[in-house]
Amino acid sequence: MRVALNIEPNRLIEYLHSLVDSSAKVSADSRQIRSGDIFFAYPVGHGNALRDGRQYIDAALSNGAAVVVFDPADFGAQYLDHPHCVAVENLAANAGDLCAQWYGYPSKQLQIIGVTGTNGKTSISQWLASALDGVDHRTAVLGTLGTGFVGNLVQTGYTTPDAPRLQTQLQELLEAGAKQVVMEASSHALEQGRIAGIEFNCAVFTNLTQDHLDYHGNMANYADAKAKLFQMAGLEHAVINFDDAFGRELAMQLLAKGAVKVWAYALSKAALSGFEKFGDRLQRVYVNDCVLNGVGYDTEFIHEGVSLNAIHIPVVGEFNLSNALAVWAVLLTQGLSADEASKRVTKLRPVPGRMELISLGNSAKSDGLMVIVDYAHTPDALQKTLQAIRPIADQRHGKIWCVFGCGGDRDNGKRAQMGAVAEKLAHHIIITSDNPRSEDPQDIMNMIKAGTSDQAQNIQMIADRAAAIMAAVRHADACDIVLVAGKGHETSQEINGKKFDFSDQEHILLAAGGVV
Repeated sequence: MRVALNIEPNRLIEYLHSLVDSSAKVSADSRQIRSGDIFFAYPVGHGNALRDGRQYIDAALSNGAAVVVFDPADFGAQYLDHPHCVAVENLAANAGDLCAQWYGYPSKQLQIIGVTGTNGKTSISQWLASALDGVDHRTAVLGTLGTGFVGNLVQTGYTTPDAPRLQTQLQELLEAGAKQVVMEASSHALEQGRIAGIEFNCAVFTNLTQDHLDYHGNMANYADAKAKLFQMAGLEHAVINFDDAFGRELAMQLLAKGAVKVWAYALSKAALSGFEKFGDRLQRVYVNDCVLNGVGYDTEFIHEGVSLNAIHIPVVGEFNLSNALAVWAVLLTQGLSADEASKRVTKLRPVPGRMELISLGNSAKSDGLMVIVDYAHTPDALQKTLQAIRPIADQRHGKIWCVFGCGGDRDNGKRAQMGAVAEKLAHHIIITSDNPRSEDPQDIMNMIKAGTSDQAQNIQMIADRAAAIMAAVRHADACDIVLVAGKGHETSQEINGKKFDFSDQEHILLAAGGVV
């Protein structure tokens, strides 16, 4: 087999079909390549997030790749004449569409809902998949917790995988019987074009707060990346959080173009003021008469001023109430009645690692202490989580213990901010290690501590995360609440390039004297 240099992208798939069996899979991970597969190799990202799959071409060929499609820019000439390699310029920008084309555009046979924003993506996507899934209408989910049907997810380690893997997973979900897929869309994936080739029916925007500035550089670039989801061709519905300033800005842009039906959701009707002039072009959804009742809310969800019967939402925190409202709005876009959408929302349960209440069972602390695990790893998320817990702590006449750290090799500008948030809203603070990666955990903790006041007497620094969790659980009173934040569902800790087994939930049980 002899191939031409720099084949045009619009000719590639036809050419591949002449060389490779139609059952072949595409992949950008040489470790996943099996005999007869197609390997896509190209550089993507920048800075510390730069990944160049071309260095694994030989490994892919050794694993049996029938064809390697690679970007020739600034790369070794030895592959230009290789009998199993095809050069395609600007491959990163075209990979999504090319892989979708190879599989016959699986998203066109699926109803795809995309969810983006700094916080809330996982809860909303998991809840939507649960609410929409049925015997005659299987709905899968693709995101941080894994891929598949709720309750039977396969962990991937990605919020949004690379373009070849993403299209492969959509095809596999289609073959498994899925009619609909809810997927998280990360800012990295959006900026890198990983979702190219996907046709979305509905897109959800949750919020925009500081995160990932180590990659995007500034908030403007970060916002632009999030907005890309709403620029996808074929999008019909945009469900947008109007409690967020960028959400309102994004809605204005979409309303000006008029190509997408915009659904505004907010925790109060006041947040929707000023948009009356858009009339029926903007659907309004908001909360009315909300009361915290135990671990949940009694409230009304309103669509266009039509009051509904009060419902109970079994989640805690206004941010989770907002997430539930977003789910309710999306269900309306999918043709469900308001009554049916309400019934399904009342069945929602906390997602693993998201305001997850840890049952201490028969442990020594089971008689009173409340321990919560949450993924909060940004200043805004930590603030909202602590604010959600505060009224519960007040009802229990207890104190809040906050155990958290910050990830290494990531946006370090948020570290001091998170320290300040914790000092303001928690009674006892234990700063610890998160995923330090290549950084010294002590340096990270010092940066967090720098955001607190010199007079603070309620702050400890314990680098060993297991010891930090034990200190909080062992010293907290029965009426207190311990929040372990930052890692949520994760089951490993990354230190100096290696991943070690670590579960906040398991260490909480061990600290409480329970059985894991």
